Amino acid sequence: MFDPTAFDNMKVILEGLIYDKDLDGEYEIIDRNDYVNLSKMDRLFSIQFKKLSKLSYTTSCKITMSTTASDLFKELINGNTDVGCFIEFEFFLPKTMEIEIIQRSLLLFQNKTNEQYTPFYNIKQSILDKNKIESSVNIKFKAKMTEDDFDKIEELVHIAEIMLQWYDEQTLKEI
Repeated sequence: MFDPTAFDNMKVILEGLIYDKDLDGEYEIIDRNDYVNLSKMDRLFSIQFKKLSKLSYTTSCKITMSTTASDLFKELINGNTDVGCFIEFEFFLPKTMEIEIIQRSLLLFQNKTNEQYTPFYNIKQSILDKNKIESSVNIKFKAKMTEDDFDKIEELVHIAEIMLQWYDEQTLKEI
């Protein structure tokens, strides 16, 4: 029988956390991807969700997990159990926000987790339509998370929920 990899186990846990919230009517899943890069044998899973709201301009969050063929090889061939995946959060904002607001939101990650991460604030403006601007906050964790980090992943999903609410509240203040 096939023994699922650490990546598969972590993906199932993450999916379960988000789909439970979708079934409870709290969130809506708006995108889901599960890729295998056949040339490099890398894996990538992402799920994007947002709070259910009557507003048309809510923030959404995409959580991405990725792993490499090297980890897969270490686990399947060498039996190494200390393999994991990289996790990344991306918050898609309905409008651009001041850097101070973004920095305050990142304090939540600093206060709730000891994980090292690199934050990015991306602003894209359409070349054809100057009024079309997309912005996002991307948080990339530096260390891989393993199967032993299930509790940490659950806590990060909870933090993402708080940040979704924070960004939506900040958007409403500026309207």
